[in-house]
Amino acid sequence: MRIQSQMTRHDERGIALVLALFLVSALSVLGASLMFLSQTETNASMNYRMMSQVRYAAESGVQKAANFVLDPAFLGAADKAALLGVNCNRNVSPVTCLQGGVQTPVVLSATAAMPSNYPIAAVQTAFSAAGQGTMAAGNSTLTYNSYATLMALQQFDAYGGTPNVTATWQITGSGGLVGYSKAVVEILALGETPKVSASSYAAFATGNTCAAMAFHGNVTIDSYDSSVGPPTGAGNSTLASGGDVGTNGNLNIQGSVSVEGNLYSPRTGVGTCTQGNVSALSEIGSAQVTGSIIKLPAEVQFPAPVFSAVPPTTTVTVNAALIGTAAAPTPATACTALGLTSVSTATVPIPNCLVNVATKTITVDGHGTDVTMPSVNIASGYTVVFVGHAGPAANVNLNSLSGSGEIQIQANMGATNLNESVVLKVAGKNADGTDMAAPFDLSTMSWKQNATVNAANKFDASAVQIVYGGPGTISLKGNAQSAVTIYAPNAAFSLQGTPDLYGSVLAKTIMSAGNADVHYDRRLKRDFYVVGHPIMGTFNWKRY
Repeated sequence: MRIQSQMTRHDERGIALVLALFLVSALSVLGASLMFLSQTETNASMNYRMMSQVRYAAESGVQKAANFVLDPAFLGAADKAALLGVNCNRNVSPVTCLQGGVQTPVVLSATAAMPSNYPIAAVQTAFSAAGQGTMAAGNSTLTYNSYATLMALQQFDAYGGTPNVTATWQITGSGGLVGYSKAVVEILALGETPKVSASSYAAFATGNTCAAMAFHGNVTIDSYDSSVGPPTGAGNSTLASGGDVGTNGNLNIQGSVSVEGNLYSPRTGVGTCTQGNVSALSEIGSAQVTGSIIKLPAEVQFPAPVFSAVPPTTTVTVNAALIGTAAAPTPATACTALGLTSVSTATVPIPNCLVNVATKTITVDGHGTDVTMPSVNIASGYTVVFVGHAGPAANVNLNSLSGSGEIQIQANMGATNLNESVVLKVAGKNADGTDMAAPFDLSTMSWKQNATVNAANKFDASAVQIVYGGPGTISLKGNAQSAVTIYAPNAAFSLQGTPDLYGSVLAKTIMSAGNADVHYDRRLKRDFYVVGHPIMGTFNWKRY
């Protein structure tokens, strides 16, 4: 029995070694797993860093392309002429242009993977240089490139009578890491310059000083909608609201002034205004703003108008000496003196000037083509009629307008010829190139819109637009049967007399010292637009 017990103990020798080997093996596997996990984490971190860097590079490509195509200086006259021409189709998305006999999407490209076919070669070259490049990221070098596809292009007559366009671009940016062929990220984004409502104020003064806009006396500022009904009488559309005003400076109201709307200004505060402390509003007497004071984020800037031709600075007076008499009419001479023609010519196939000696009237009708006239002075008893058109408006470039006669706007006369308008673009220059003191003076003239079918049409403020870019003074007396929109961002505007003003006024300074009410036409919010601030959106990305 003793010998058997000793043999059993002898058989168990070495188990500790087996256990030790097993534990060593387990620890080895665990160590190897930890090393592999550590390496995996390292590789994942490196991949994430590379992906992030390459994505940022792709975003750089998108931003570089966006800076190019959304720059306000882009889409100049040559670009618009090419893209709006007969070789391009804006009725599809993307916009296409004829290339090699085939309509092809318009593309600006800075990568060999996508050929560029923009209609202007110099723009292709400029975009190629701007839309690609390299950047350093630590010890690595990143690359980026981009291309932009024109998805939509819309043409419209901007506020102030200047034709303009808005564009939507689909921008694709690619980023890569030098030395890693598979490290590629692509980002897709949309960039656009939207069309936004421009004229939402009964009056706006661009000046940033005290009393940039001033209404004194017995004045009410409210609103109506000429597309709904006239401002007075049966079916009128007048509201005791919507008479919003705005200024980059201070509104000064005295007496019994009621602004039935909001005041918009980058200034704050109500009270005394001083040069070093411009408040938003100064009220004296029972004057009030019934709405709120809404702070603008910054001063609002409006572009100077653009003329299709520079008017001559000579002055022509419309009187008997010009048009003649019934016994000896001189219509051809009168039209020629005004820069117009009463007969068909090679350049003007349809006469743009008609003289009626019996009624002492000169009718100006460009038939959709711009006309250019010198300084016009209308004598008492004589009338100049401007005929409106739609798409495009009837643009009249003239140097100045004054006198004691009458002007008439013949627009929207029937049931079908609607949305017609006349845009009087006033240059206001002296012979030596300096600015005239008073280039547009209707304070001593009568003026009206003619409307025969719909009484509300004569209160359509979009039908008569007075556009002036200089610093002179525009004087106007209101009219109980007509409306007007004035765009003069650098001028001083003076509202004379007691007749009310229907429409909207934009000027550097606005002064009304009489008892004329101002009635804003709400349809202007829908009819007048400008190009808004560029916006980016709809980002998508993928990696390869």
